[in-house]
Amino acid sequence: MNFEEIEEQDGIRFSWNAWPSSRVEATKAVVPIACLYTPLKERDDFVEAPIWYEPVMCKAPCRAILNPYCQIDVRGKLWICPFCLQRNAFPPHYKDISNTNLPAELLPKYTTIEYNLNRVAQIPPIFLYVVDTCLEDEDLKALKDSLIVSLSLLPPYAWVGLITYGTMTQVHELGFPDCPKSFVFRGTKEYTGKQVQDMLGLAGSAVRPGQPAAAPGQPPQMSMPANRFLLPVKDCEFVLTSILENLQRDPWPVANDKRAERCTGVAMSVAVGLLEISYIDHIPQYRCSCHDV
Repeated sequence: MNFEEIEEQDGIRFSWNAWPSSRVEATKAVVPIACLYTPLKERDDFVEAPIWYEPVMCKAPCRAILNPYCQIDVRGKLWICPFCLQRNAFPPHYKDISNTNLPAELLPKYTTIEYNLNRVAQIPPIFLYVVDTCLEDEDLKALKDSLIVSLSLLPPYAWVGLITYGTMTQVHELGFPDCPKSFVFRGTKEYTGKQVQDMLGLAGSAVRPGQPAAAPGQPPQMSMPANRFLLPVKDCEFVLTSILENLQRDPWPVANDKRAERCTGVAMSVAVGLLEISYIDHIPQYRCSCHDV
């Protein structure tokens, strides 16, 4: 399968089609290993033949999901996790599994699979916008317009957040409507998730499974101060739209023969740290992708 077919099937494209086999090879790779991923990519087969059962997971603490890269023993009704190498028994309703009768998640075409669960999610969907401001004015305006339109397409109970980056990374506080307010991270420094959470004042403010359940179709309540940066779109659409409309190009000067210095890595680290505190102890179970590179 070539990279175009993989992109069409999984919505993903890697900078390399092979993984370095040693540290020496890794140091010789001038272009770093990275990927472009299209979340929630639409596929006709998910619409025509939706999957209405729970994913099969590896034992704790791994919790990896059964996928086409797992070794299976159809006689012993076992599968081996490719991540932790633990042996796991298939659930009872997989008793008829065979080499010619495999569930969807073990078929090669389902390296990306979408599960439809018959239960309400304990945590609402979170859409965290990470926006590059090192763009030409015309491109930045088009991007802002697209982002503003996208807010109207989100479900009202979905939570949103905004991070912008150029030479610096800014985490915008949506729970402060009086005036724009943001936390700035240096673009030349690496941050761990714990450092991000401490600097944002988020330590110990996660949504946890033990919290009281919300009403059907409604998100659970996040404890303060997490909802300074992540809020239901219906509660912060005006503030977020105002921030986006007034978003300016990164002011740091760029030499004529140089590219703008983007701190993309720092922005992603900060985004991950913010999401980790929101999804602590939670295993996303809606859409899974496994890719062999």
